[in-house]
Amino acid sequence: LLKTNVMIHSIEVGKMWINERFQGKKVLVVLDDVNEIEQLQALCVNPKLFGPGSVFVVTTRDMHILRYFRADYVCKMKEMDENESLELFSWYAFRQPSPIKDFNELSRNVIAYCGGLPLVLEVLGSYLFARKKQEWLSVLSKLERIPNDQVQKKLKISYDGLMGDMVKDTFLDICCFFIGKNRDYVTDILNGCGLYADVGITVLIERSLVKIEKNNKLGMHDLIRDMGREIVRVSSPREPGERSRLWFPADVHDVLT
Repeated sequence: LLKTNVMIHSIEVGKMWINERFQGKKVLVVLDDVNEIEQLQALCVNPKLFGPGSVFVVTTRDMHILRYFRADYVCKMKEMDENESLELFSWYAFRQPSPIKDFNELSRNVIAYCGGLPLVLEVLGSYLFARKKQEWLSVLSKLERIPNDQVQKKLKISYDGLMGDMVKDTFLDICCFFIGKNRDYVTDILNGCGLYADVGITVLIERSLVKIEKNNKLGMHDLIRDMGREIVRVSSPREPGERSRLWFPADVHDVLT
């Protein structure tokens, strides 16, 4: 029998352990939340080591990792539809599969904000559990300007995983100014700022932070956009003029005045 919950104290010991225990065996390997090529190199060692019929399932936010290892199949997760979103949200907000009386419309407003992202539905559903209707209205009003702290924290993991300030700056610039703009147009502007946007935008697409829509225009999930803008806002919450970027009309007017 194979032991479980084994503590591995170094990469080399791990490689040796995998080689000894799994050589020639038919295995199902699930690697969750892989964000570096080196992780797969260490964990998979040599795919030919395992027996015929072995299957590797890898989840990652970086498409480049899957391309590097020439994955046989790539499945991009889709956002949940309205009915799925409402059911998941209701389990967290009401502890049942549908909203309670008088909260149906408010619930639909919340899931419209969540944009089909399960993580965000869970976070906001848990936060709104057992709260009064007035509190729901207050939360929805706040979310229009300032993202929920827990939502922000979870989504920011993808931003923190970006390598290099230039890619991060490219992401923040797109969040604040360039959503819906032509990719070539944006690339020319950001290259003029020394950001090497040809590579930067490609990285953001691979990380699913930016997508290319019709007519080569840059798109982004609303919550990802809000996460990026919040990173800029919290750098100087009370003094907009001290922030690196301004996009909210009232803030721009205040600073220019």
